[in-house]
Amino acid sequence: MNEYEYIYMKKRRDFGRYCNFDSVDAKILGQIERQPQCGDMFVEQTIINAVFHNIVTMSEHSVNTARVKTGSRVMNHVEGGWPKEVDYTEAQDTLKYRKRLEKDPTYLSAVRQLTKQTMMCLEQNTTIDLFEIYFQDEEPDHLPENLTMKSVALFKDPSDESRSVTKIGWHPEGPTKFVASYSNLKFQRMSEDMPMASFIWEVEERNVPTTELRASSPLICCQYNHKNPDLLIGGSYSGLVNYYDLRKGPSPAAKTTVEVGHYDPVYDVVWLQSKTGTECTSVSSDGRLLFWDVRKLSEAMDECVLNDGNKDHPKTLGGVSLEWMQEAGPTKFLVGSEHGIIWSCTKRPKKQVEIGTWFGTEHRGGYGKHFGPVYAVKRNPFHVKFFLTVGDWCAKMWMEELKGPMLQTPYYPSFISAAAWSPTRAGVFFLCRHDGRLDAWDYFYRMNEVALTQQVSDRALTSVSVQAQGRLAAVGDAGGVVTLLNMCNGLVDPAPNEKNLIGVMFDRETTREKSLEQIKKQAGTQKHEKPADGAGGMQIDEEKYHEREQAFFSELGMSGDNLGTDLSGMKK
Repeated sequence: MNEYEYIYMKKRRDFGRYCNFDSVDAKILGQIERQPQCGDMFVEQTIINAVFHNIVTMSEHSVNTARVKTGSRVMNHVEGGWPKEVDYTEAQDTLKYRKRLEKDPTYLSAVRQLTKQTMMCLEQNTTIDLFEIYFQDEEPDHLPENLTMKSVALFKDPSDESRSVTKIGWHPEGPTKFVASYSNLKFQRMSEDMPMASFIWEVEERNVPTTELRASSPLICCQYNHKNPDLLIGGSYSGLVNYYDLRKGPSPAAKTTVEVGHYDPVYDVVWLQSKTGTECTSVSSDGRLLFWDVRKLSEAMDECVLNDGNKDHPKTLGGVSLEWMQEAGPTKFLVGSEHGIIWSCTKRPKKQVEIGTWFGTEHRGGYGKHFGPVYAVKRNPFHVKFFLTVGDWCAKMWMEELKGPMLQTPYYPSFISAAAWSPTRAGVFFLCRHDGRLDAWDYFYRMNEVALTQQVSDRALTSVSVQAQGRLAAVGDAGGVVTLLNMCNGLVDPAPNEKNLIGVMFDRETTREKSLEQIKKQAGTQKHEKPADGAGGMQIDEEKYHEREQAFFSELGMSGDNLGTDLSGMKK
């Protein structure tokens, strides 16, 4: 077949002229008359299969073009520029030639000329470009993004009477269930027909609660056991502590008695880390912090009376919030009071529970207490020495070694009722407001303003709890509705090296507060000694004094005797 093949090369311009299309009027090339009798020849079909396509018909051809020939060559570069009589491989010969050349006058003049041109180039390099983009190729550590929160579901209280969601606790094994406590904390606003039950909700089932927790008095707080999620502990409005075992039913498996329990509502309960997993603690507005073992609720294991720190006449103050974290120390407890101060309590083995620090108490060296009850005390999960409190129209950041706040948010137009840290990001925390908004603060991005504000409800927000994975947050309001929020990635995923940078920022603020306290102490210890004489020990020359006094009155045109002041009492 090779004898019938002929390969030729031809340029495109030799193929012929390009096609030139013009718009012309339509022309009738043919016409078919209508024939109605032809319709009887067709048979109707119920199913018609037709295939259509809109694929452009294309053709393919190949053209052999001239190929570029490439080749590899080797180049050997050696030192050159030396005269023939100089062997550049010998260091002594090249050194002698350089010294002889440097003594030549023409060499010096040539160097001066080259230096002038070099200086011009160097000065051009040192000029500043006003329009240069300095950080074009650098990536910032943390890019601000549009933060969002999305409402996933609403869980409404099935009771007819309006109750507030006082506390929310997530299931320890995952974002599947949570327990919500319902109560009415307004004084003498609780009717006789108000339901007493609280509920356990499942995230996937939003219409009907999964389990009902029955009680003789409304529950203000309820929390899951970390080791066994079938066990729950709850504090009631009547002061009783209820212990629930879901395997035995919705009624309390055990509860405290009136004689040994609290006298006022139990505002917060916490499970403690122990070998048996049955120890817990509770705090109430009766001014007592009680420790329990759910296996024997007939008596308290230990007790701590919360006072104002006055050594002469101590006054008992009520507690409304409680915080305990294993990482911060199994013996350390933080308690928020009704009067705006925070206690740091220590429970040592075989010793009585003691109050170590009164944060915000002035006669104990503190300052900056809240103007209202401290409804939330939350430790930072990454830096446990620092904790967050809310108790009025602002939130404050504290450190265990300081008796006053080191950071504080601006005052809000509405009251702040609850707070929670993000479990995945060290610098993010959430605040609940009475105007129905939830604020998200991101200290890694900025500290002077809120990162995100979300309108959650038309009613006042009363509680918030963030799931351990950081993606879901449950927010309760005064109308008995729990809103489930889904956080965006910016509020969940930590930034690179965020934990260390937030720690450095906290340490910096701590050092600043310690320096300010040291300056205040030094200013307070400096006492000005009063002089013995009334004039302060000043040496006054009487003759010069009279001369200046006469010159002053003469300039004013005044004459006469006893125009000046008396120098009695002055030290001469």
